[in-house]
Parts: sequence; structure tokens; C-alpha cells
Amino acid sequence: MYDALLALQYISVIGLFIECWIIFKSWKDRLRAYLFFGCFATLLNNLGYVLELRAKTLEAYVTALKFSYSGRIWITLALFLFSFELCRIKVPQLIIRILIVIHAVIYSLVLTFEHHELYYSEISLDFGGDFPVFYHVNGPVHGLFTLLQVVYIILGVSALIISYIKETKKNVKIRLMLVILALSVEVFFFVLQLMSPVRIYDITMLGFMLGTVIMFISIFRFNLLGTRDIARDFMVDRLSEGVIAVDNEGDVQYYNEPASLLYPALKTEPLKVVEEVRGAILHGDTVEIDGRIYTPEENDLLYKGESFGRLYVLIDATEHFKRLKKEKKILRKELLTDPLTGFYNRKGMEYYSEKLYNDVLKDKKALFICVADMNGLKYINDNFGHENGDRALRELASVIRDSLKKGDIAFRSGGDEFLIMGGRSYLSGAEKEFTERIEELLKEKNETAGLPYKVDMSYGPVVKELTGKTDELDELIKLSDGLMYEMKKSRDAHRR
Repeated sequence: MYDALLALQYISVIGLFIECWIIFKSWKDRLRAYLFFGCFATLLNNLGYVLELRAKTLEAYVTALKFSYSGRIWITLALFLFSFELCRIKVPQLIIRILIVIHAVIYSLVLTFEHHELYYSEISLDFGGDFPVFYHVNGPVHGLFTLLQVVYIILGVSALIISYIKETKKNVKIRLMLVILALSVEVFFFVLQLMSPVRIYDITMLGFMLGTVIMFISIFRFNLLGTRDIARDFMVDRLSEGVIAVDNEGDVQYYNEPASLLYPALKTEPLKVVEEVRGAILHGDTVEIDGRIYTPEENDLLYKGESFGRLYVLIDATEHFKRLKKEKKILRKELLTDPLTGFYNRKGMEYYSEKLYNDVLKDKKALFICVADMNGLKYINDNFGHENGDRALRELASVIRDSLKKGDIAFRSGGDEFLIMGGRSYLSGAEKEFTERIEELLKEKNETAGLPYKVDMSYGPVVKELTGKTDELDELIKLSDGLMYEMKKSRDAHRR
């Protein structure tokens, strides 16, 4: 009998060691951490008990007992934490720290039980039978530890049973059932040990061994450590885009957390939400919610070739659309901007001149408008080359740019033609102010640029209050163009 039980203990230790190694190799999350914690604590407990069975003196037995308690003290705590983690119940870190401190204090009292009566009292050892039998009287701390174990067992098993009842997936239910069975076996032998009047052999060791076998089945047969379903559920429920599942009758059967955040009405008016999503898909529209843009998609919900309904997915495409908008803005700018001067080109003028006109009309301001034409560009091209002609245009553009007031826009409307527009809150003196400013800038440019030719232009500034009548902008441009032409005739611009 002694040899058989000792052999079972050895088998249990080897099995626990293998189980610890498997868990350690796949250690990726808190669930595995708690399971490893429980298995390693059980390994230390069983190994210590082997040493107890082989002890020949009281001193050797006490040493083995203390070694066994280095694991025993943590087993039920670890299984409690594992059970709650498996059921996705969060235990506050403060509570965990407090429990660890309590267990550490209890173990310190176990290590020193010869010097007080808080854990054991009146200890003795009988070597008369097959096993060394340890006689003792339990102290108050031993009772506290037993109570803690009972509380852990009740809470852990209750959480597992509740999760099992609520769970609908077959594989997950089997896994939960096996974990419940493993813990129940260990609890059964734990209770038998507590109720046994004569404790010749610690039968909780048999419970640990049977529990280990069941856990092996959970690990290898039903993917306890892989947690594929848990991971998949977490991805669908928490990390993926919004998902809504509708059965063949059109009723909403499932929606994940992102979908509920996007559409709180799913809880009260699910069919209305589905119709809204379906309508967006039908018209090829995106869905904008709280500044984010979502692309809705509809798919058949198929399993083994059979349709079980429709699956609606809301894909967050905000960054994609932002990138497209940015690229479109850059492309639009390139299409509407003259690369030589940096001003809007003729296409840009067609759009922005009308927009600026309407803005000035809306603000009830006067419109400043000035057609300008470079003087002597042909002379520069013929005598100094087209590169200098381009430079002359750039230099003139810088003069025009420096003349602009806040809100003004300059356009390059042709080869050497420009248009300047802007709103003014006053009429009197606006043309004179522009003329003085532009002449000053032209003079400064010709004095400092060191060019072998003169940068000059003719222009026709006009400031008018707007009425909003049809073709008013075109009429003002013609008026300014006429003034520019009169100036050009008065300047001997072609001679340098």
C-alpha cells in the first residue's frame, strides 16, 4: 500500500512538472500566469508530501511539511484567480496584493509554528504504520487559512458555473465543464480530508492528481491554453469594427461593442439602425458619426453552405478619406496654381475670383480689383533669353505679393497678365494707396535686384461698392482692364 501510494505521488509530481512546462512555454497572458501559478504551487505541495512520506525523523518531516506548505499556501488562491480570469471577471489589483500579503504572513507562521501555537500546537509524529502520521492541534491561523480556502472554492466554482450557464458556444462550454470538474474533484477530496477523523494519508493529494489529469484533457483536447474562441470573441466584441448580425427573418441577433457605441439605438430600435445601414450601402454612401467616416458592408452569413442571415460591418475609413482629401487638396492646388509665380492660374481665377466676389458682397464691403500687365517682357526675352524672362515674371510676382493686403488674392491670368482682388472697407483713396505702394515696390526692386533690365507693369486699380447685379464682376474687370491699357499706352515700356 505504501509503495503504491508513493508511486502515485511520483506520477503526480511528474505530471504536474510536465503540465507546468507546457503552460510556461505558452505563457502569453494573465490566464496562463494564474494557471502556471496554481500548477507550480501544486507541484511544490506534492513534492513536499513525497518527502513527508519518506521522512524517518520528526525533524525531516517538519522540514518536508514546511516545504510542502510553500506550495499548499497558494493553491486555492491561484485557482480562484484563474477561475475568475477564465470567466473574464476582473479582480482589483489592490485585492490581489492584500490576499498575497495575507498568505505570505500565514506561511511565515507555518515556518515558525514550533515557536508559537497560532498555526499548530501539541505536535507529534507516529512512525508505527505504513506512513508517518503527524498529530497536531489546529491553531486560529490554521482555521483562518481553511476558511479562506473555502471562500476561494465557493467563489471560483460559482463563477465557473454561472459562466457555463450563460455560455452558448459548445467548445467553450466543454472547456468550462472540464475546469469545473477538475476543481470539483479537488474540492471533494479537500472536504473529505477536512471531515476525516483520522488523517493517516492526505487524500487531497489524490484530488490534485485527478484534477491534473482532467486539466491535461482540457489543455490538449479542448484548447484551454490556446483560448482560440476567447481570443476570437474578444476581437469581434472589442477590437474589430462595428458588427451587426441579422437573421433570415430580419431580426437583429447580435451586435458587438463598437456597433453599440456607434448606434446606441440598437438597444431600443435595432431594425431602424439596420435600415439606415442598409440604405447607406444601397446608395453607395459612407456613414459619418462623431467626426469619423465609416464604410458599411453587407455579407451573407454562411455556415457550411447554408445561409443564416446577413452580416453588416462598419469599417472605419476615416484615415483613408483624410488621406484622399489631403491628396485631392494637393492635386487641386497643383492644378489651380501657376508653378512659376505661385499665384492661382486661370482655372484658379475662374473659381476663386467668383468666390471672393460673393464673400465681399456678403460682407457688404467694396471690391478692390486691378488688372495688371507686365511691361517689356518681349524685350527681355529677345535680348536676355527666356530664363531671364521667367525671372522677371517671378520678380514682378514678388512685387505684387508684397502689395497685397490681408485677404487679397493675386492670379496669373495669362502669360504676362495678372489680376488682383480683395475686399475694402473704404472707397476714398484706395486706388491712390495701391498706386503709391506698387510704385514704391517697383522702384525698390529695380534698385536692389541688380537686373540688367527694368521690372515694370501697367495696372488699373478700381474700387467699387457691389450691387450683386448679373455680370458685375466681369464689368469691373473690363473697367480695370481699360485703365490698365490707358496706362500702358502712356508708358514707353518697350524701350530699355
